[in-house]
This record gives sequence, structure tokens and C-alpha cells, in this order.
Amino acid sequence: MKVLLLGPQGSGKGTVGDIVSKRLGIPAISSGQLLREIPPSHPRFEEINDLMGKGVLVSQDLVASLIEERVSREDCAKGYILDGWGRAMIDLKYFDPGYDKVIVLVLSREECVRRITGRRICDSDGKTYNIYTLPPEEVAKCKGNLIQRADDTEESVNKRLEIYYSDTMKVVDHFRALGKVFEVDAGGSPAEVAELVIKVLQD
Repeated sequence: MKVLLLGPQGSGKGTVGDIVSKRLGIPAISSGQLLREIPPSHPRFEEINDLMGKGVLVSQDLVASLIEERVSREDCAKGYILDGWGRAMIDLKYFDPGYDKVIVLVLSREECVRRITGRRICDSDGKTYNIYTLPPEEVAKCKGNLIQRADDTEESVNKRLEIYYSDTMKVVDHFRALGKVFEVDAGGSPAEVAELVIKVLQD
């Protein structure tokens, strides 16, 4: 089963995708992770590394080629969950394998902003914590300082959400017309949301 996972920033796509992946035994593939983890032996390593080092967006055709390489591996034979792709209609021009289901995580704009502005990185262990959604005892596990990423401010989050509502929703509408969209309420914990996604995928 080929699954495309969409949703606004803060909806928990990465975490939910990982839980579903482990439960169903199919890989969760993130386009961003593919770029970050590209091995030096890859023929386009230097090109991608150079672009990312300069903070320049890697072209769609290049990202699409990495995704195609990844999904052609044996562990994807029974399916996969793809996250971080299909954010705009132009993405589908470069890679659209004919998804079986498109899962859209639905979360209010206010909650997206709250979750992302509450996100902190521990400068000691590198883990991500959330001062709003995690219990205080969990947050206290950070032995160093909790740092907010520069792009996790309310202004920056709202800019990213505008792109989601203007560009990605066109992709959602495209797949909705094909009868492939299944919306899932992302207001619960990642484990709860993952259960809802699994139910949709197993129906």
C-alpha cells in the first residue's frame, strides 16, 4: 500500500508516520530525511550537500529521484508511507506513483501555532521537547538548556501555514476528487492519532 501523509506543520506527521510504520511493517519515508542522510558515495552527494549548505532549496526533480531510488528498495515492496512530498501540485509532476490512500492530518491553525512555538531543543541531548504539550516531568529530563529554533516563532509558523493552506490544500483537493483522501483528527496524542490512521489503512 502506497500512502501519502499530509498535514500542516505541528500536526505530528513524522511521529505518527513512525508509529504507523512500526505497527504495519512498512517504511516511513521522509523527503527531508533522505536529503539529510544522503551518503557521500551517492553520485549527487556533493551537489545536494552544497545546496543544503547554502540554504538553497533542492530542486523537485532531484528530490523526486531520491524518493524513487528509496521506494524501489525491497523493503518497500509491500508499501510505504511518504511524508514531506506532495506539498504543491508541481511535486506530482515529478513523482506520483499512484497512491492507494492519502491521509490528511487535520489540526486547527491555533493548535498548530501552539505546538510549534512550544517546541524546544535540548542543547545537551539534542532531543525535542514541548513546553505546552508534554508533562513538566518529561520536559525536566533535559539536563541542559531548552533552545527555541529560530524558525519556530509565531510569525515564521504562520508563514509556513499560509503556504500549506494555499499550496498543499490544492494537492488535497486533487486527491479528494480521485476519492483517495481520508482526513484524520490530529488533536490527540501521537499514539491516538496513529491508531486512527491505522484503522483507516486497514479498512
